[in-house]
Formats: sequence, structure tokens, C-alpha cells
Amino acid sequence: MRYKKNQNPFLVLFVFAFIVCSCEDEAIANLLGTSAQSPVYTGCKVLSGTQVDFMFSTGVRLVSARFQPDVELSAAANGSKVSVTMKDDHSGGERFIADLLVEDSEGNSLGVLVPFRTRNDRVPKFIINEIRVEYSKPRSEFIELKMQNDGNLGALRLFVTSAVADTPVYEFPPVEVKRGDYVLLHLRTLATDNAVDELENNLALASAGKEADSPRTVRDLWVHTDKKLVHKTDVIYIVDQDDVVVDGIVIAENANAWKKNNAFTKAAELLAKQRKWFNKDGVLVLSPQFEDAVLSAGTTVTKTICRYESRDNSRTNADWYICGSGNGSPGIANKP
Repeated sequence: MRYKKNQNPFLVLFVFAFIVCSCEDEAIANLLGTSAQSPVYTGCKVLSGTQVDFMFSTGVRLVSARFQPDVELSAAANGSKVSVTMKDDHSGGERFIADLLVEDSEGNSLGVLVPFRTRNDRVPKFIINEIRVEYSKPRSEFIELKMQNDGNLGALRLFVTSAVADTPVYEFPPVEVKRGDYVLLHLRTLATDNAVDELENNLALASAGKEADSPRTVRDLWVHTDKKLVHKTDVIYIVDQDDVVVDGIVIAENANAWKKNNAFTKAAELLAKQRKWFNKDGVLVLSPQFEDAVLSAGTTVTKTICRYESRDNSRTNADWYICGSGNGSPGIANKP
């Protein structure tokens, strides 16, 4: 640092230090009559394909707002809420990143980058139809969905309790589906896979290391990881943007494995609370137990957990069976 003639270097250093501390030390800021506490971002609420609200801990003034990908929008702050409206409709669970800069009445600013998906009000009814929980190169784990009516899968989230109990392992992109369609979500990506997400009409883009694991008539989606996500003892479920469970399944290899992790019980209780899982007698209970789960002992790469497709969905373990050796059926009707 250069000093002017007759300038006291200790004074300069003191002023510099004071400026730094005034940004970091609320006590010093209060001596000046202002607060150095920046606003805090508290969440967002997606209202439609055009509008999303962002909430903060205090009243704010909007400095700037833009989305990535870039779209034409208008934005305004009202108290502790910033409302953003896109000119064009982007319904269906399209993914954006909001880049916002706000400041409070004291001039304390906050910049946030917020990923979100637009509102999807066309979520189809579907069932989890088949699950492979075993892995052996070149065959990886998968979850198969069967559509019960037309719709769009955008913004749905998959939770696998053994992986991360409270964080989705996959978020579905916008993709149109029809009644009767099978959708294969591959839970691991191997070097032998051509792991292309089939988002449009061409269902022959992707291929698995084992040809039978990716029929040309099924829509393939991929979780891009080399980690194991699903286990023989697990609770698997898919939720919409309102945290409503669309479908789920409780599986367990044995009683000891079930008791080792309290997260399984909590996840099963969530399914029960939303009437998506009943005990083995078909009775709604607050806390499903091991005996209410689908027994997964004996599954292999070719012996998958399958739903009885010809039966009504009772949301109990009676809906499920382990198919015979070699009878796994990814992307096609389950073999009895």
C-alpha cells in the first residue's frame, strides 16, 4: 500500500480494518445505526408454468432477476416475496435456474442461484411394476413404471431410503407418456451402456450392456452414477411437486436388516400416512413392520421383484412376487 505525504499509516490500516469488520461484525454495524445481517432466502413456490415466487426472511427490494436458460420475464418484489412471471408458458416440469439479487431496506444485499422446475399439472397415474435390486456386470439395477393413463412425468422425484432418506436420487425430466407405456429408470450407468435419456418419440436411442435390459419399445431414463442406490431392504417411492406420494413399495430381506435402520420405518410410515401402503392384512396402520414388506430374499439379477399385473392394486405385499430365474422382464409385461 502507498501512503500520501504526511499520511498516518496506522490510521489507514485502522480505517481499512474497520470497513472489513463492518461487513462481518453485526455489533460494529449496529454502532453505525445499521444492520449487516443480509436477508435470508427461505424457499420458492412454483405456481404454474409461468409463475414462481421466491421468499426471503425480510422485506426486500429486487435489484435483478434472470433465468437460465434465458427467457423473457417480468419480476417484482412485494414485502418478503419476489414474484417472477415468464412471458411464455413452460408447463410440464421444465428445469430452470433463477439468478436473483435483492437487498433489504438497510442496503444489505443477497444473491441466490435457485434451481427449480415449472409446475406440472399433468402427472399421470402409474404403478411401480418391477424392481431389480441386484447388480452384476453388464446388468444394473432398475425400476420399471407402468402408466395407467396419459400425462407428463416432469418434476416427479424418486426417493430410495437406503441411499439418502430425505433427498431424491432422481428428478424426472419433462417426458410425455401414454396409457400402457413402460418406463425403465436404470439406477446405475455402466461403461457398456449407451445411457441416452429417451425424452422424445424415438425409443431406440439407448441401449444397456445386456440387450434384454433395454427393449427398443420401452422408454429408457438413466441415473448417471456408478454407485449402488437400491438394496434388498428399502423403501422406494415417487412424489409429485406437492410432496404427494404417487406410488411406493416397502421391501425387506429379513427382520434384522429392517431393524438396523430407523429410516425404513419412517419412510414406511410416510407411505401409510398417505394411504399408499397397508399391512399384510390390508389394514391401514401407522407404522408398517417387517412382516408387511415384500420379502426380497432370493432375488438375483434375473429374479426380479414383480407386480401381479392382472390383479387390482391393494398396496400390500400381496401384490408382489419374485419371478423365476431368468424371468425378469424389464420393459415388457411381467412373467407369472
